Amino acid sequence: MQEHNELAHTNNNQIDTTSLQPMSFTDILDGMFSLYRSHFQLFWGIIAVYIVLGLAIDQISAFLITSGAVSGTSVAVLVFTILCNIVLSIFVSAGLTYASGQAYLGSAITSQEAFQQASVYFWMYLATTFLWGLPVVGLSMTVIGIPLAIYFGVRWGLYSLPVIFEGSRTWNALARSAELVKGSWLRVFAITLVIYLITFMITFILEYALGFVLSSIGVAELEEPTTPLETVRRLFIPASNEIGWFAYTVRGFVRLCISAFTMPLERIGFTLLYFDQRIRKESFGIEMPIDD
Repeated sequence: MQEHNELAHTNNNQIDTTSLQPMSFTDILDGMFSLYRSHFQLFWGIIAVYIVLGLAIDQISAFLITSGAVSGTSVAVLVFTILCNIVLSIFVSAGLTYASGQAYLGSAITSQEAFQQASVYFWMYLATTFLWGLPVVGLSMTVIGIPLAIYFGVRWGLYSLPVIFEGSRTWNALARSAELVKGSWLRVFAITLVIYLITFMITFILEYALGFVLSSIGVAELEEPTTPLETVRRLFIPASNEIGWFAYTVRGFVRLCISAFTMPLERIGFTLLYFDQRIRKESFGIEMPIDD
C-alpha cells in the first residue's frame, strides 16, 4: 500500500538516495551498538531528560512519604510514581525510536527535533501501548495464557514503529505490526528475545558492579524488607529516612543512569528490526528515493 512505502515524516537533511538492504540476525545486533556509538551524543541528549525528570519524580515521591503529606499508607505514592515513570518512559521511548529511525536512514537531527516528533504522537503511542499491554499482561497472569501472551506480544510487538513512522493509530498500529511479523514470527521472536537479553545482561552487570561499589562505601545498604508490599515499595521508592537523603539521591541517580544507558540499545534494535521487515516484505528503501 502506498502509505506503507513512505515515512510519515522526512527530513530535508537526508541524503538523496538511501540504499537499504535486508539485514541478517548479526547485522541487526551489530547495528544496535554501531548506531548507538556513532550517534551517542544524540541519544544521550534524549535520555538526559529521562534521568533528570526521573530523579525529580523519585525525589518528590520520597518527600511525600517522609513529610507525611500522604496520609495512611505509601500505596498511593507508589502508584503515582509508577504511573509517572511509565508516562516518562513512553515519551522518551518515542523520542529514541524516532531518533533511531532517522539515524538509520542517514538523517542528521537533534534531540530537540526527536522530542518534537515524540510530542506529536505521544498520546497515540500511549494509547497503543495500553492496547498492546492489556491483553498481553492479562494473558500472562495464567499458566495457560502465557504461550498466547508471548505469541501476541511478538505479533503486535512492533506497534510503536508504525505509530512514529507511519502515523498509524491504535488498532491500525497493532494490525500493521501483525502484517510485518506474519510469516516470520519465529525470527522476530528470536531477535526480540536476544535484544531483551542483551539489555538485561548489561543492566544486571552494571547494577551489580555499581551496587557493590555503593554498598562498600555505605551508600546502598538497606535493611531486609519484612513484607511483600515493603519489598515492592523499596524496589521503586526506598524511603530517604532509611538510607539518608544523600545516599537516596545517589542511589536513585545511579539506577536511572543504568536504566537510561540501555534504553537506546533496545529502541535501536526494534527500529532496525522494523525496517528490516519492511525491506523484506515491501522492498522498502532499496535504492529508495528521498523527497527533497
